Amino acid sequence: FSYPGSEFNALTNVSFKIKAGEHVALLGRMGSGKSTIHRLILGLYQPTEGAILIDGIDTRQIDPAELRRCVGYVQQDTQLFYGTMRDNITIAVQNVSANDILEAAQTGGIDEFVNTHPKGFDMLIGERGETLSGGQRQGVGIARAMINKPAIFLLDEPTSAMDHSGEELIKKRLITATQGKTIVLISHRSTLFDLTQRIIVIDSGRIVADGEKEKITEALRSGKIGKAL
Repeated sequence: FSYPGSEFNALTNVSFKIKAGEHVALLGRMGSGKSTIHRLILGLYQPTEGAILIDGIDTRQIDPAELRRCVGYVQQDTQLFYGTMRDNITIAVQNVSANDILEAAQTGGIDEFVNTHPKGFDMLIGERGETLSGGQRQGVGIARAMINKPAIFLLDEPTSAMDHSGEELIKKRLITATQGKTIVLISHRSTLFDLTQRIIVIDSGRIVADGEKEKITEALRSGKIGKAL
């Protein structure tokens, strides 16, 4: 795959299968191609060669709106808008129950913050979420991804702006909330690897290792694979 207008491949000979319900981490240096894989799965771009299949169906044959309903995407920099907390969480869904909103907020670790605010989920959020901390914005992003109960979660540095205690809380809640779901995680924080069973190492747009989490992390420590962190 190469981005439009680029002479160089962002990904070369990248091919792998992820089983339904499997939790996989993509590991590699900045610019190695990890986020590109997320964008391809989301259908934001189409592969130059080959295909992305979900349940055996080429994503080019799936309506983009339907594809994004079955995939929950958490970006490193969550895009928020001026409006209520409720509106920011439920932007992509309709007819959602109050209980579903609360469950999503709990998974995102923002439930306590919301509960202590006089207006609760009706609190106003400034443009781009300027009234929230970086960690709170990421929590809203996680809640937004959870609200539709998708089968697949793409998590791109979902806790990078959180402190250690906040990250630990999110990790524990994600472990519970994503049971039976498929996860493709990007993170340089090794604590989040507790969410996964498998690691794929990407370097310069190529897969250089793919295997069980314990074996890959040991190979990285011993220098057998090369430095991906």
